[in-house]
Amino acid sequence: MKILRRLLITLVIVVAVVALGDRVANALVERRIADEVANTAAANGAYSDQEPDVKIHGWPFLTQAWTGEFEQIDITLQDVGSNGLTFPSLEMVAHDVDADWRELRNGGDAVASTLDVSGSVSVDSIEAIVAEQTGYDLQIDEDGTASLTGSQEFLGVQVDLEATGKFAFADNTLTFTPDAVESLTENLPPQVQPLVDQAAGEFASTVALPELPYGIQLSEIRFEGDVVTVSGTAEDVVLT
Repeated sequence: MKILRRLLITLVIVVAVVALGDRVANALVERRIADEVANTAAANGAYSDQEPDVKIHGWPFLTQAWTGEFEQIDITLQDVGSNGLTFPSLEMVAHDVDADWRELRNGGDAVASTLDVSGSVSVDSIEAIVAEQTGYDLQIDEDGTASLTGSQEFLGVQVDLEATGKFAFADNTLTFTPDAVESLTENLPPQVQPLVDQAAGEFASTVALPELPYGIQLSEIRFEGDVVTVSGTAEDVVLT
């Protein structure tokens, strides 16, 4: 019994040491990948003053590291700027990552077969892009309703207008379709009001979004009050 007890104690100690070593190695590689991702993101046009947060899934880590095949690596970026868009947070889930730890130490690549992306975009940056491409000012209500404001001239009268509607998204383009338009200018001449009612079509707009880093293709944009959320994917992404 004493021999068995000693064997069990020895086995527990060995397992604990292996597990500790596995976690230490995991943490070291996560830190290494975080440093490299920051550099690669900047090279792809995504800039942030904050270091990425990296989490490698799967256990044991050392087995994945030895084969160079990681099932999933989560990468979180904060306060990212890219081609005029600002992302307060950007979550990237890399699947089927090919990364030989021996090559990583010498600047080798970690390549994800697919990259699933979700996050938020600042409303201010969306408003700036809309204003640049359409000349209209954008506001998003709490229920996600969008409104564009601008000026039109009718029969020599300058009229401030507001059009309300919804944005649709497809092929990296936002399309605004107005549901209604109203004058923000009071005491209009009677002959001008009918022209205002017919001006909704003037606010129909399309806005091309800038290219995103890593070749990310957006699949969805949702307007939720003062938050704009996005999701998308990319393939064969070089992470480091």
